[in-house]
Amino acid sequence: MSQAQCSTAFRPAVSVDDWKIIMEAIEAYSHNVKYRNLLERLERQAVLNGIAASKRLSS
Repeated sequence: MSQAQCSTAFRPAVSVDDWKIIMEAIEAYSHNVKYRNLLERLERQAVLNGIAASKRLSS
């Protein structure tokens, strides 16, 4: 089965602290549209999973 045919999303086990660190690191590159889109998706998922949103979303 090719990667394009796989319907299961990749969902790594990441602690809340690790998730926040990852989002903080990516936020430094948010001027780049690719990273900004990724950060927005991660932030939406974080909110859905009860992880506090970044300061960028809170303001």
